[in-house]
Amino acid sequence: MAFLLGLLFVIEVLVALLMVAVVMLQPPKDQSGGMGSAFGGGFGEEVFGGRTGNVLSRTTVVLGIILILNSLAIAYCMRGGLQSASLADRQVEAPAEVPAQ
Repeated sequence: MAFLLGLLFVIEVLVALLMVAVVMLQPPKDQSGGMGSAFGGGFGEEVFGGRTGNVLSRTTVVLGIILILNSLAIAYCMRGGLQSASLADRQVEAPAEVPAQ
């Protein structure tokens, strides 16, 4: 379980970094360039072709879905599976009384 949790954390960090990079490469609404223009203008168009906006937008959506699903998987693993989370359902024994010395 520890290996799986570690793998999920690595995936979480990689997807988050990829998502930051993809969002930074997207051109803004006013078409003035974005972070992609800082690396030589039209960077996204050279790499992805003329439909840069569509490719980067779809990539952002896919990475976002992966990030959410991975976060849910991490939460599931950290919780310990499908255990009852209600304190009323758990039977907690009172600590034994310690005699006064």
